[in-house]
Amino acid sequence: MLRVIIYQGSISIVVALVFLSLGSSTILPSLYGGLVSIINTLLLARSVNAAGKAASEQEQTRSALVLVKSVVIRFALVLVSFYIGIVYLKLTAVEILVAFALAQLGYVFYKSKSIY
Repeated sequence: MLRVIIYQGSISIVVALVFLSLGSSTILPSLYGGLVSIINTLLLARSVNAAGKAASEQEQTRSALVLVKSVVIRFALVLVSFYIGIVYLKLTAVEILVAFALAQLGYVFYKSKSIY
């Protein structure tokens, strides 16, 4: 799991440096987007572990409920985080979204069977 977090963090830093070289005044929006992605990944890992535990205890309904609840919570977290970052913190939306999207893609491309 730590490998994926480091990979996502590295992607966020590279995105921040690219935007900085393109004339952005700060790296905070990119780091913020990457942080949202990392938190999303941590919540996913936690829910997969909880669902796996429930499944191993032969509680299939609870296992499915844990995963569905996780999807809703993570979706809401991402939306609220974007709203806070863009509206309240006045961070550049494009930078947040690009860093988030690329960090999420990094998760998809880097994941393996041994992540969790």
